Amino acid sequence: MMDHPSVLALQTGVPQRCYSQDEIADFYLHFLPEQGKRRERAIRSILNYSGVSFRYSVVEPTYFAEPKSTRQRNDRYMEEALPLGESVIRSGLEAAGIDAADITSFTVVSCTGFNIPGLDLLLAGCLGMRPDLNRTCVLGMGCYGAFPGIRRAVDSVKVQSTGLALVLTLELCTLHMQFDDAVETVVSTSLFADGAAMILIGNDPAKVNTPKLIAAETYCDYQTLDHMSFTVTDQGFRMYLSSYVPDVLAANVRALLDRLLSRNDLQCQNVKFWAIHPGSKKIVEYIQKQLELTDEQVRFSLDTLHDYGNMSSATVLFVLERIQQTGLPQFGDYGVMMAFGPGLTLEAILLRWE
Repeated sequence: MMDHPSVLALQTGVPQRCYSQDEIADFYLHFLPEQGKRRERAIRSILNYSGVSFRYSVVEPTYFAEPKSTRQRNDRYMEEALPLGESVIRSGLEAAGIDAADITSFTVVSCTGFNIPGLDLLLAGCLGMRPDLNRTCVLGMGCYGAFPGIRRAVDSVKVQSTGLALVLTLELCTLHMQFDDAVETVVSTSLFADGAAMILIGNDPAKVNTPKLIAAETYCDYQTLDHMSFTVTDQGFRMYLSSYVPDVLAANVRALLDRLLSRNDLQCQNVKFWAIHPGSKKIVEYIQKQLELTDEQVRFSLDTLHDYGNMSSATVLFVLERIQQTGLPQFGDYGVMMAFGPGLTLEAILLRWE
């Protein structure tokens, strides 16, 4: 059995509708009661400082013209998630030359919709996956959800060395947009977007210049559970991000990385590529300062945030794809994937290109 499985395929996808941040600001203010010019300027300032310029969404501009219940939003989630997930998986498998029937483990990660039977069963059926497929759903874990999904895939491949483990992360955050002038609502509205990503993990000696998954590390601060949340209401899910989140992350990220890297006889300066989940521009900047990273090392995260916004669990895989495509990793290069979410929970995975 090989010690470290590889990323055999990586594919991202977004809905067709794309909105500029200025369009989102106009849209948001349209649904608020009259704010006055000063308040409107403050709201636009928050949206403009977010680091986001474009976002993709499954909803048309008129979707929120009438109030939408949680059931209506969830029904739309299922309607849109199935074709988006299928498209991303088909594209990724086709590019890798792998048939869906060869997948032995399938994990779906999402926090923005829910159904029984879930996306895992529905997608497995329409893609023609095998009947003895091992399936897992990772629900409600927020922006770091890709990491438990990837760990599940790695465990599966370690048990069955010839297996192929597929993880789909899919989030339709814009279905849960809220319209009030609370600062936390404005911050959430400035960031979240829709997108999906698949990653295929397995052992293939013939695959070259692909990241191997070397080690993982997790940390949860049980004293800060109220700083980031995603609460079910009668009008969708309400996202909450405390203004203290960047400070909490900055205070804990170095220790997390030291544990991960020291176990592998490495230090931060040995890591060339950083796939940091861009929860916000401020979060990336805080982590950059704490880890003493260069602008080049964080550009993959900030460029992803600029072009797509925060797509919750899918976002870190968009960043990794950008590193693969534009960073041009070489044999022996190390990388770290990182994400943060409710908890506050911090997750990291060490990669090595081989």
